Amino acid sequence: MAAEGKLRAKLKARVEAYGGEIRAVSWLGRRFAPDVLCLFAPVGTAWHEPNARPGTHTFVETKAPGGKPTIGQLREHERMRAAGCVVIIISSDAELDAWLPPL
Repeated sequence: MAAEGKLRAKLKARVEAYGGEIRAVSWLGRRFAPDVLCLFAPVGTAWHEPNARPGTHTFVETKAPGGKPTIGQLREHERMRAAGCVVIIISSDAELDAWLPPL
């Protein structure tokens, strides 16, 4: 498995450990958009985990360690943020730990 694939597998396991769900996303007619959507249920729902980020939905751009987003990706991420979306870039275990610490 490639380095980015290993990081994505860790992201999936971490999100699920927090009671969240993860979706691989593809975009019709859109280039440079993030490739993963992380879903965390609002407090009080059946699959809510107390340590999760309740009610948030975060788009994640995964990159191989040391990888950087392209100019087009950065531009698309900014457009999404301007529309109210949460978009982050994760390219290392340390960045994953900073966003969603291990349980």
